[in-house]
Amino acid sequence: MAEKVDVRIVKTKERLKRALLDLLKTKSVSEISVSEICKKGEVNRNTFYCHYDSVADLLSEVEGLFLQELSTSIRISEDTLHSVSDLVYLILRIARANNDLCSLIFSENGDKKFLATILTFALPSAVDNWSDELGISRRDAEILYYFISGGAVRVIEQWVAGGFTENEKIIAEKLNAIILGAQSAIAAQ
Repeated sequence: MAEKVDVRIVKTKERLKRALLDLLKTKSVSEISVSEICKKGEVNRNTFYCHYDSVADLLSEVEGLFLQELSTSIRISEDTLHSVSDLVYLILRIARANNDLCSLIFSENGDKKFLATILTFALPSAVDNWSDELGISRRDAEILYYFISGGAVRVIEQWVAGGFTENEKIIAEKLNAIILGAQSAIAAQ
């Protein structure tokens, strides 16, 4: 039998998450206190500590939910992902759908460790695929991955900072062209 969900807990956690995201618009996570989150979310401090150990713990849950959505979407879409362009387009659509969170993640106040987590998310499969498909060493595949993913994250960061105004399909196609060029360059060595 499925575990029953307590709607009050869900609503309380949602208020705490919203309060944290609102505070992150003006402060870094290290500058935000539990008291501020509780005041903004209209939640008692004891209630906060029933669910989280710290502000970092709450932020970790918010980021974890986003990563879970990203991972689930990629897994569900595996049959329709035929190119890097398709993958980048999917990631951009998810970022747009979560624009408030992504705006904060990629802002000055964002959690830089989370960006590193995103970068390492697809590393193992990319290295395996590129080693096999391009006939390059695992180390060269790692170099290629870090070069491409770092650049892609920066492009996405700029797209988010610009208010998601550019068409994600066009950005995905441009990044795909760059990635294919980098793959060709390293495979030719």
